[in-house]
Amino acid sequence: MTEWVMNGVEPQRGEYRFRVKDREGDAICLACEPAGIPLKIIGTKGVDLQVGFDLAPGTTRSEAEALVRAMNNAITHIVLF
Repeated sequence: MTEWVMNGVEPQRGEYRFRVKDREGDAICLACEPAGIPLKIIGTKGVDLQVGFDLAPGTTRSEAEALVRAMNNAITHIVLF
C-alpha cells in the first residue's frame, strides 16, 4: 500500500460507521458516525471531525442504503494525511 504523507501533518485514522441521513426536501446524504476512535479537526483540541457525503441528485434511499452496506463492509478507517 502506498503511504501518502503531507510534511508537517500527522496522519490520523478514525473508525466510523456510515448511515443514510435525510436532508432538506427529498435529498439524502451519507453521514459518518464515530464507531471507535474519531478524527480530530486539525489545529483544534478535542473537537471531533464531522464527515459526510452528498449524493448525486436522484439517488434513491434504496441505492443509498446499498451503498452504506457496502461501505460499512469494506471501509475500516477514514484516514487524514
